[in-house]
Amino acid sequence: IPNEVTPEIFIDGGLFANDPELMALWAIRMQWKKLVNYHILSVGTCDYNTPISLSDGTGIIGWMMHDGQLINTLMTATCSLTEIISNNVAKSSTVKRMKFNYKLKTDIALDNTDFPNIFDKEWDKLKQAEDLKALIYFYDTYIHTDKNL
Repeated sequence: IPNEVTPEIFIDGGLFANDPELMALWAIRMQWKKLVNYHILSVGTCDYNTPISLSDGTGIIGWMMHDGQLINTLMTATCSLTEIISNNVAKSSTVKRMKFNYKLKTDIALDNTDFPNIFDKEWDKLKQAEDLKALIYFYDTYIHTDKNL
């Protein structure tokens, strides 16, 4: 991302429609009567399991107000629902699905505008990773069909 671009925060579909895979599921649903094969490649936005501790004595209110725990819980719950739906749709013989969604080692705040800078610093190391090679292999093998491109 160029340095001259001002970071902006955008609001997506809210707490329920926060998974981009929902768009692919909607598109399949709208086209379901057509006899074609569908391929879904879902590159997730990563996941972080926040450690939960009530040892500070503040109870449920303290938990809800601490570091966005409530929002993270709601977001995780809706992602779990999308995952269940996606897995069920992928059981169809006409739908193939592959999802990459990594577990983060540290928390990255929702809509963190510093993330592009963090990513830019890490990209040179990450682009050689085995996961990227697996993604490129999957794309070349199962998605990309036009040899002239």
